[in-house]
Amino acid sequence: MKTYDLLDADGRLHAFEVENFPLGRRGLVRVIKTIPGATIIRKPLRLFSWFREEDFCEFTIGAKRFVANEPFGDNSRYWIGTKPPGWCAEIITVRDAFLHAK
Repeated sequence: MKTYDLLDADGRLHAFEVENFPLGRRGLVRVIKTIPGATIIRKPLRLFSWFREEDFCEFTIGAKRFVANEPFGDNSRYWIGTKPPGWCAEIITVRDAFLHAK
């Protein structure tokens, strides 16, 4: 899967984007579940809410909290990064899971 890296002012990966089609929000959650040590702490409970919430999934790896966001609830890409935004080594593990996802 192709990812679009977002770098901070120091040139470090702080977030990335993935195409939302054909992945979908549920597919994104399935990829996150494959990451060793990842714990999903929030995902929409109702089907309708999948289409309304911009921040539709939150998960942790160790002490770091991540969020998956679809800007305006209707975008061609999902944004995945830490909450609050910033660099951490774990973001590379998350991005690599999407790079290797089928």
